[in-house]
Amino acid sequence: MHQKWFDKTLQYEDGFEEIFQVDYSPEPYFILKNGSNPLFMLLTNPGAGMDFQKHDNFVKSDYRTFARTLGDIYTSEQFKKEGGANAHRRLTKSIKWADHLGYDAIVNIETIPFHSPNLNKSKALEVVGKSWILSRYQEVLRNFLADKPVLIVAACSSKTSISIETIKNSNWLVYQTGLANINVKNLKFKELTKKNGKVSSALLYDNEKHIVLMMGSNNLPSIENI
Repeated sequence: MHQKWFDKTLQYEDGFEEIFQVDYSPEPYFILKNGSNPLFMLLTNPGAGMDFQKHDNFVKSDYRTFARTLGDIYTSEQFKKEGGANAHRRLTKSIKWADHLGYDAIVNIETIPFHSPNLNKSKALEVVGKSWILSRYQEVLRNFLADKPVLIVAACSSKTSISIETIKNSNWLVYQTGLANINVKNLKFKELTKKNGKVSSALLYDNEKHIVLMMGSNNLPSIENI
């Protein structure tokens, strides 16, 4: 995919470029921490594109090297200071979460590898339904994650207390759990934090499949809350 993006041979369906910034490199994955027993953290998409990710700044397509660069940049103090504080906080917390859950490495994987400033998930699912690029990408992703340890990190509504129903009532979360080969019926529930009498973050898990839901933000609570 990255090679075709670099060669400008990817064919985007109607509506694709209205949602996604195709001038910026797609980012299906990057290694956050190396090790022999990785946890695969499934996120939404890479967010708004940055200058170093622009097509004009690539001399060739070498995604493996670029993925290492991403890990270095996203965990840097400079990235934190230049508007990436929330993402930086999530990444540093995720390393501690992986350690706590028994994994010595972590790989970030995007449900959708293309950039967008503020992703409308409903529209994104509509595009997925008619996009060969995304359908093929997610078919490969589904097969890859089938037997892998996964941590989904997702934001959810603050209208009601988080529960198993939060997943069932969200088309996006139903879609993500399908990608990760998670049987929602088997999930166990652990409250992590409460706010105004509502469960505001929670861990749902079944063997090596994990989901962290947090009201209003796709972030992670502190490890002390597990």
